[in-house]
Amino acid sequence: MASPHPALARLAPAPGRLTLGLELPLDNDWDPARQHADREAGRPFGVPDLTGHTRLARLADRLGFAALWLRDVPLYDPVQFGDAGSVFETFTHLGHLAAITDDVVLATGAIVLPLREPLLVAKAAATVDVLSGGRMLLGLASGDRPVEYPLFGRDFQQRGKAFREGVETLRAAWHGGPLELPRAGLGADRQLDALPKPVHRAGIPIAVAGSAQQTPEWIAEHTDASLNYPRDLGALRLKTREWQRLTVAAASRTSRPWCCACGRTPTPRRSPSGWDSAPGAMP
Repeated sequence: MASPHPALARLAPAPGRLTLGLELPLDNDWDPARQHADREAGRPFGVPDLTGHTRLARLADRLGFAALWLRDVPLYDPVQFGDAGSVFETFTHLGHLAAITDDVVLATGAIVLPLREPLLVAKAAATVDVLSGGRMLLGLASGDRPVEYPLFGRDFQQRGKAFREGVETLRAAWHGGPLELPRAGLGADRQLDALPKPVHRAGIPIAVAGSAQQTPEWIAEHTDASLNYPRDLGALRLKTREWQRLTVAAASRTSRPWCCACGRTPTPRRSPSGWDSAPGAMP
């Protein structure tokens, strides 16, 4: 069995061992006192204070957290969703983090692939991977905000198909040699290529948030890790066993980690409650 990608090995170093990552921005304080201070400063609810983001990212790296996770929230929607995510454009921010950290895995949780051009995602992710010395993990999602799709010229109802085709394009772009995309009529004889290539021959590990409109079997066969949503420990145990069974059955790559969510998120115009994705990982 092939060795796991170093980024995956950092998240799941041994069977049964839990690692902890942090979801950015590191300013998710939603208590009443903080909300009052934000109102006094004229900062909308759900928009973090990013003045200390570089210092906090360096601190997390120095303290040994396994990963820093960034969300992909193209548009701030205070009415339906209430928070602005990581605020900065995701890959631009990852490039900054690559320059100021040394060891922490740089991960997305998750890029809304159907809203983006897959070849540009492949190039951006590979760039971050090279700049960080191979620390990139690409979490992907199909998206859950219908209002965004027409604004980007995309079809919300076709996001599952677009997701599958996007993953296929990512793998093709990271593969050594000329780019081949038969679906687009591009053969190797044209000698086009996508550069840079990822640091590791296996490419960049892909994790899927939720189901992304795919079957569990498809996710296990075509991707490297699962990002799931908060649930009680009994349900988490069952989901973990299911993932282990599926990845063993797929057997096309090494057994992959199960990444689970455990961070807080605000609720629009109400007291915050619930848990959201600041993932840790377990094999």
